[in-house]
Amino acid sequence: MQSTENCRSAKSMWLRLRVVLRSFRQRNQLSYGILDKYVGKSMVLTVLVIALCLTLFTGLVTFIDSMRYIGRGSIGFWFVCEYVLLLSPGFIVTFFPVSILIGGVIALGNMARNSEIVVLQSLGLSRTNIAVSALKSLLPLILVIMALGEYVAPPMEQYAEYRYSVLSSNGAMSVSKSGVWLKEGQSFIGIRFTLSDGTLREIVRYDVDEQKGLQAVRRAESARYENGEWVMNKVVVSEFSPAHVNTSHYDTQYWKLNFTPDRIDVMGNSGSYLTMAGLKDYINYLKSNEQDASRYQLELYTKYMQPLIMVVMLFLALSTVFGPLRSMTMGTRILAGITLGFGYYVLNQIVAPFSLVYGIPPLIGSSMATVVFGCIAFYLLRRRA
Repeated sequence: MQSTENCRSAKSMWLRLRVVLRSFRQRNQLSYGILDKYVGKSMVLTVLVIALCLTLFTGLVTFIDSMRYIGRGSIGFWFVCEYVLLLSPGFIVTFFPVSILIGGVIALGNMARNSEIVVLQSLGLSRTNIAVSALKSLLPLILVIMALGEYVAPPMEQYAEYRYSVLSSNGAMSVSKSGVWLKEGQSFIGIRFTLSDGTLREIVRYDVDEQKGLQAVRRAESARYENGEWVMNKVVVSEFSPAHVNTSHYDTQYWKLNFTPDRIDVMGNSGSYLTMAGLKDYINYLKSNEQDASRYQLELYTKYMQPLIMVVMLFLALSTVFGPLRSMTMGTRILAGITLGFGYYVLNQIVAPFSLVYGIPPLIGSSMATVVFGCIAFYLLRRRA
């Protein structure tokens, strides 16, 4: 009799174990399948809509501002349209973190209002599970935006500026640079103009010796880059000695220099117009010539921080659902999200220039705003209403 009861007890325990295992398996499928799709659909669609709205708004403002260029050289209405379209990928990259913040506030806020968040938590899903699910859904978009910012936006922005320079000067030049200087070893080189065909105009070179001072001044009317060397045309060389100055004239001279046409283009561009590879190359060039590269290091570290910035914005959005703002209305949450996004932008714009002026390491300058708002998100998520 006792043996029969033991068998029944063992059978009952096995049935309960099977129920628990089946429940665990179903919950596991929900966490990595159905939940991801359910949360992700709402998040992705809302973030894309917000990104599109911000891009269109910024494009409209840029279009209105660019209308003042009409009549300058060969610039007309259709070029202004082309100019704004070429800048649009950069707008998307710039405002995508804020789009994650505002889109996350709206999407998760709607889920909370419909008690969907409560249902998910009743299934045993923690805040971390929901956050990871939202992050996994947004990860493909983040990768696309990173690729857009690295391979699409910089060349399109450079082409837009090139087209503006060509049309504004009636095709005479692509970029006009006044007083651009660079250092090559013990020489200082000034370039007046970069023409649309890749040649240089009005180049001056000062050769300096640390012990003897100025040794020579070389002036060239134009230059072109061929086979790793700069071919200088109509060169006037003034060589200084204690007794006199020797002046020589050359139709052509070959200067072996480290800078290339690509690096000259960098000098006329903001670091935000460059790819990571371009920034690394130019930073190494500046360091090899013992020049300050902190401005471009700041831009490079800012690009590195982009994925982390997007994650921080997502957690700020989650804080409006799980933090002290969850009892407020949707309009208040959206306003709070916009305020946080604007606050991040302002802080980043203040800290970055300060880091250059006061000698703060570029890594700190580029990450300070992200760290501060990451701490704010962590605090809001831990604090209850």
